[in-house]
Amino acid sequence: MPCWEYDIKPIRTDDWSKTKDELNEMGNEGWELIKFCGPLDGQGDSDAFFKRLVDEANI
Repeated sequence: MPCWEYDIKPIRTDDWSKTKDELNEMGNEGWELIKFCGPLDGQGDSDAFFKRLVDEANI
């Protein structure tokens, strides 16, 4: 059965070009975006929830 680790990152929604770069970096590190929680209206912060597989041998 797969094991997952999770992370929550605050994401600024007032600069989408920087946000896109941050999300791409998380993806390059193996993280998958699960969802955003909070306003995505370009006026503040939102929380981004991520998950990635964990090597069970390293648990």
